[in-house]
Amino acid sequence: MDKDDNASGGIVFSGIDPDALKGTIDSVSRDQETLQTRASYYKTELAYYGLGAEELQDILHVASWARDELPMLKRRYHLSMNMDNSPFPGFKGMVQINEARVTRAANAAAAKDAKRATNLAKKDPEDLTPEELDELTTLFALNHDQYPFAEKVVGALGAAKTLQLWYGISNLGSAPGYGRPSDFKSSDALDEVQRNLSLTVAAATNSDAPAMVRWKKDMVALGGNPIAEPGPPPYGSSGGPKGFLVMSNLMRFGDYDDKFLEDYGTALIKEDKRVLNGPGPAWGATGRLNHVGNDKGNDPLTGYMKALSNSPAAATVFFTAKHKNEAGKPESNFKYLFESREWPNDSKPGEESVTGRNSLGHALEAAMTGHRPGEQATTETAKHTKAQADLFSFLVTSVSQDQDLLRNHEYMSDSFANISAEYMPDLHRALTDDKTNGYKLYPTANAKIVAGVKEHDVVRFLHAVARNPEGYDTLNISQHAFAASLMEQQKKYPGVHGYSRDTEETIKKIAYDTGCFQGVIGQGRYFEANESGVSAAARDDAWKESASTWGGSVVGSATAIATASFTGPGGVVLGGLAGTAAGEVLNGILDGFSDDVGEKKQVYQNVKDMGDIKESMLRTTQEATKAATGSEDYESQAGGRAGEGFKSANDLVDDYKAGKSQHKADG
Repeated sequence: MDKDDNASGGIVFSGIDPDALKGTIDSVSRDQETLQTRASYYKTELAYYGLGAEELQDILHVASWARDELPMLKRRYHLSMNMDNSPFPGFKGMVQINEARVTRAANAAAAKDAKRATNLAKKDPEDLTPEELDELTTLFALNHDQYPFAEKVVGALGAAKTLQLWYGISNLGSAPGYGRPSDFKSSDALDEVQRNLSLTVAAATNSDAPAMVRWKKDMVALGGNPIAEPGPPPYGSSGGPKGFLVMSNLMRFGDYDDKFLEDYGTALIKEDKRVLNGPGPAWGATGRLNHVGNDKGNDPLTGYMKALSNSPAAATVFFTAKHKNEAGKPESNFKYLFESREWPNDSKPGEESVTGRNSLGHALEAAMTGHRPGEQATTETAKHTKAQADLFSFLVTSVSQDQDLLRNHEYMSDSFANISAEYMPDLHRALTDDKTNGYKLYPTANAKIVAGVKEHDVVRFLHAVARNPEGYDTLNISQHAFAASLMEQQKKYPGVHGYSRDTEETIKKIAYDTGCFQGVIGQGRYFEANESGVSAAARDDAWKESASTWGGSVVGSATAIATASFTGPGGVVLGGLAGTAAGEVLNGILDGFSDDVGEKKQVYQNVKDMGDIKESMLRTTQEATKAATGSEDYESQAGGRAGEGFKSANDLVDDYKAGKSQHKADG
């Protein structure tokens, strides 16, 4: 429990929209200063005439009140930025905070803790006693989201000292050289130090206090320079690692200020290209910079990607931004990182690490979906921007034209499948054989924004993603849930999409397109299972337990995307379209569907046999149709059309040579 939870004898939650509150704080801060200055001036000027004294005093009271309330508003803002906050029910972008922690006493306590933490942090880490290091870690852990703690500590340290602090602490467990053993006893706890310092620095970057404005500017400027202060002559010092290398390891946790991330990323890419293309060694440092996960922390893009995954808006800006490549032509950061960059091997001895590229996948997920990985889509985040949709189009085209970009790093497939799950309307528009009116059946949440993906690219992309078991499972479940939601809409509101008022024909069309989509991804999973010779893993209890967790989120996202046009204020779904059919489909895939004698029939058990995949697809599609419409007639007709779609998928896969790489994308 946080230390202020019982400050008022109970816990009361309020809903906060961090972005809106930040705007209010900026406005109040600016206006109260103007009000105070102007009112004081006119009160003095008019005093000689005996005019306006009472009225101007009232204005000064208002300005003083606003000044006194600012710390409370700032405290709420910092609390709202805590990434562990749960969403406020029904309202996009709002989070819950504990209002009992918003007190002047808590502010005073945080300021006192900030003074103590600053004194400890300014010491040379080697001079900290184990007790002092534990105290500093505890202060960070308890106060990172407490105004004014973070901005006071980090602002007082300055950018250079922040880097030196982590570099020094991170290497406390290293032997000092010449065969002497280290007497540091808390090296196992350095992962917590890294986490809590990261959270503190992240919180501080969301402050516009003068010291933090200077800190953010200095941190970007210091990125390409060694962080160590010069040693005494005649030997000097090695200079230590570059600022980007140290700072990026403090970006693995927390919600950093978007503008700072954008400026930092621009400078980092410029330095990264210089370092990797230069004559010297790649990124790297003596000593240790990272104590979480299984990478050494010698690639600054890893931590930066983790920061972007927590800041979707900044991620979108970063990946769409362009720089000049070696040929002097514009190249997007997406193309550079996904296609061109040779990611350094940053594995610890005896542990293979894929953290860098995996973090890239998570950052791309945030950039294209508008929310953090693992979070469920809402009807608001489903309204993709043009930048997000264009990024998705680039991703599909890139993988299509060189499938080895994904296949050589298949662990990214789950992220790409998660992204695809939120672009189901765009993917179905590309695959449907009704090229003139099919778009009406698959409306995007933002009617004016559609990812411009082509049929051949979609087939090759989906086939590549589905070759990975996690990628296949996500695509499989999300598509069935999406189709079930569309069928449910059509049954309750015939012709609502403007496609056709004939429910029977519309249901059959959705079933056909389902068969086609499922056929493409089924071929991908079948191809890989047979190509690799690995037997298909049965969907056992462990799989069900895992899939029930992420599957619920996937189904929720698919439902939100399918029902985006049926929502009112606060994202409340209208007309009872709550995804009932989609939920039943998920349960059936997890637990099996009941046959005519009441026994459970498990689906998608054997992906090494296309016949079994087809049978599972037919059963799931028919069960979805029945759940959505309540009609056995529609259920039977859906089976026939789904089978036809499944068969046509085979021709698409063959025609577009899915599974065979060609050339890299130009976009």
